[in-house]
Amino acid sequence: MRPTVGPILSSMAMSADQNRLIEWLLRPKSERVPRTQSDLASQMGCDPSQLSAWKRDVEFLQAWDSQYLQTIGSPDAKMKIMQTLMATATDPDDPKHVQAAKTYMEIEGSLRPSKAQVDVNLHGAKPSELTDAQLDELMSSKAGDELAQRRNKS
Repeated sequence: MRPTVGPILSSMAMSADQNRLIEWLLRPKSERVPRTQSDLASQMGCDPSQLSAWKRDVEFLQAWDSQYLQTIGSPDAKMKIMQTLMATATDPDDPKHVQAAKTYMEIEGSLRPSKAQVDVNLHGAKPSELTDAQLDELMSSKAGDELAQRRNKS
């Protein structure tokens, strides 16, 4: 039985439309109504690019991840379920191994927000072309920026 998706319980102030998008994203694709993100945007009276922009916003991603964890239950419960699915999916003698593999991939891949990818370019150089010192400096700088932002939110 799939847990119901409830209201967003987050410290971040999400709008009703943002909460609706999160609830829609937390449903398996086969259960989403409307079927597409563009149709959802039309129902909400906004441009589809607005929904895409929210999905890149750090606070929105944190609220989505928080609700994702509440929806699937405790990390221990999720781990047990995922282990059972993996065991079934990797047993070629089990007649349900294909369905278990599909379910595993759906749970792991489609419900959780994707991680933001950072494209690093320092003085026109690719990350692989940076010296160790330049890479250390870049990581220190970004970590310091992140820490400052977290302290400013508290």
